[in-house]
Parts: sequence; C-alpha cells; structure tokens
Amino acid sequence: MQVLRERKALDLFYPLRSWYRWSAEILECLGFDEEFAFKLDEIRIPAPYSRLPVELEDEHCGPLSDTELMALRRALRDDNSMERSHVMQRAAIALSLAYGRNPGNYCLLREADFQNSLEGFDVPPNWVLSIPRTKKRGRAARQDFIDERVGKDLERILKELLRANEGIDCGPCARPLFMHAEPDAWRRDTGVGEYAHHITVDEFLMLIRRFGKRMNVISPRTKAPLHLSSRRLRYTFATTMVELGVSRRVLAAMLDHSDTQSVHIYYALKGRRLTDILDRAAAVRLGPLLKLFRGQAASEDSVAGSVPPHKRVHFLGDMHAVPDVEIGACGKSQRCDLDPPFSCYVCPKFRPYMEADHEAVLAELLRSRKERRERYGERVAVQMDEVIYAVGEVLQEVARYGKRAGKKT
Repeated sequence: MQVLRERKALDLFYPLRSWYRWSAEILECLGFDEEFAFKLDEIRIPAPYSRLPVELEDEHCGPLSDTELMALRRALRDDNSMERSHVMQRAAIALSLAYGRNPGNYCLLREADFQNSLEGFDVPPNWVLSIPRTKKRGRAARQDFIDERVGKDLERILKELLRANEGIDCGPCARPLFMHAEPDAWRRDTGVGEYAHHITVDEFLMLIRRFGKRMNVISPRTKAPLHLSSRRLRYTFATTMVELGVSRRVLAAMLDHSDTQSVHIYYALKGRRLTDILDRAAAVRLGPLLKLFRGQAASEDSVAGSVPPHKRVHFLGDMHAVPDVEIGACGKSQRCDLDPPFSCYVCPKFRPYMEADHEAVLAELLRSRKERRERYGERVAVQMDEVIYAVGEVLQEVARYGKRAGKKT
C-alpha cells in the first residue's frame, strides 16, 4: 500500500483486491486466506477513476444508436450458420442484448440453467434462464442466481447452441452453455475442476467481436464497420431501460449491481442517447443500408391472377384514415399472427407491388410517428421505425425497377 501511495497509483489496488477476494473464494486449496481477504476489504482508498461517463458519450464506444441496433438485430436474424463457433457468437450477441450482464455472468452459464419452468404441465412452455450472479462478497461462483424469462428469438438461438454442443463429451465435468471442446488441463486439482469446459471472459469477448466481422455489420451512421464489444452492448441495454422508464433499483438489479450507486450516470444522460433523425430522406437513404425489407418486389400484373382476394394486402392508415392502397400480396400459406399491413414490409413472404403507392404509406407512417413522439415521447415513437426504413427500401426498389423498365414510376 505504501508503494502504491508513493506512486499515486492507489487505483491499482482495486483489481488486486478483487483478484485476491475471488482467489480466496475459489482457490482456497492453493493457500489463499479468506480472513486476509476480509482485511483487504476494510482498507478504504479513494474511488477509482471511471471511464463510464466518457464512453457513454463516445460514438464508437458508447451505446448503439437506434439504426445501429436495427442493423445488429438484422444481422442476428439473418445468421443461419450452424457451425458451432458461429452459433456461440450468435448466442453471445443475443444474450448481451437481452440482459445486459457482464461477460463473467454468461461464462458461468450451464446447459441446465436453461429450462422450461412449466415442464410436466399441460400448458405452453415457459423458458427461463437462471443467470449466475458475480462479485458478491462471501458468495462463491454459481451460488446465487437471477431467473430471467427467455423470449422466442433467444429461445431458438439457445436451443441451436444446445444442439451444437451435443457432440462434446464433458465426462464428469458440468456442461457449460459456452464450452470448450477439450477441458482446460490447468484447472485440474485446483478446486475449480468443474469449470474445465467453461470458456474464459476473454474468449467470450472475442465471440462478440468476431460476429461483427463475420456478418460485416456496417453502421448506418458512420458507414464504417460497427465496433462491437460486451461493454457497448451493456451500455445499450442500460440506456434503453432508462428511456423506457425503469427505476434505479430495477436497473441495478438488471445489471447485477448490489446497489444503485453505479447506475446514476445512465439517468444523468437520459434523453441524450443517439437517436437518428427520421424523415423521408433518411428513410430512403438508410433503408437499403439496414436491409430490413426481406420480401421480393413484383409487378402487380405478374401476380394479380394468382393472388386470392384474402391474400391481397391493403393499407388504410395508421393514426389517420387514408384512401385504400393495395400495396402487395401475402405469400404466407398459413394464417398470419403478426400485425399486417405494418408487419408485412419486414416479412420475407411479402410481395409489394412495384406500381403501388408506397409513398403514401411512408408519408402516413412518418406523420403518425411525429404525433406519437409529441404525445408519448421518443421511446414510443421509434417502435415503428423498422417498418419505416423497410418502406424506404421498397421505394428504392421501385425506383430501380422504373429505371430498368425505362418508364417513370
């Protein structure tokens, strides 16, 4: 301590103390003393410098903007690779977006933590993920858990990860969710042999970075490859929750903090998260970059005879009534459980007509968005943004079709 004081480097004591505390809890067999760890906890030193306020306002390290988040979610949805490393990357991104935890929480996850809480009952399943808590004084790893509900998209990805792991034999070791194919030899006979197949935090961070590179996720805001990190996704989760109006106590629990002292900075920056200005020009310019339109445009004449009346999609307005516009055809064989016609533009089964008045659709959606923003705030207004950008992309498709056909559309 005296040496650190002389060097004016007392902030280095924090990671040293954290490391010894963890070692005393997990590696007591190697001689680490829990009583000495308690004595270290009693030493009071100045609070360490936090880079959080600076990073939160940095466009490369801070929270993702709305359009960047859309681009990332679109890449997550489009990634169909079943290679195990790719499935692990996909799961790392999906978990980070869903829960905002630190990498250490996810590295401790095991397959048994993902379960149907209503198994055995004749009711629809309710999938739950029991996420281990970390950094809790006096509690070893995987002693405390927080149960989180699992949404449909995340459920699908986690089941894909379980299938990808089936070929790995962990022997007597526990089966982690993110696992090594071979056990780490150094963990044997150290008291942590049960974690031999768990990946490390650094490896989890690498999964996130590699996903962005593999899927070539481009930021619509900077037009450069999107910088992805676990910390950045955690910031995105936290700032989104603040904008949705959660309390400090609830946010602290979501982020696995023991108190609310560490979350105040997110509330100090409320309303300053990067939200892109959305008008017609932005929708048409950014729509093709986001690639949220997943259907295939077609000429009305080419499909009119084969489309039954109940499969024709009409737009009658959003918050205001507008003249009936037949915008396309639905190619889905079964009944649609989404929200047509709004969900149609982001559905792969939708066939928008080249001749339809998609400009009228875009104008009405933008007008309704403006009213929602004035009445209810930004978080409610942005809920239709994906549809708006998809309509903008369709308008670009129509323009290209007109040029190819040699006529004005």
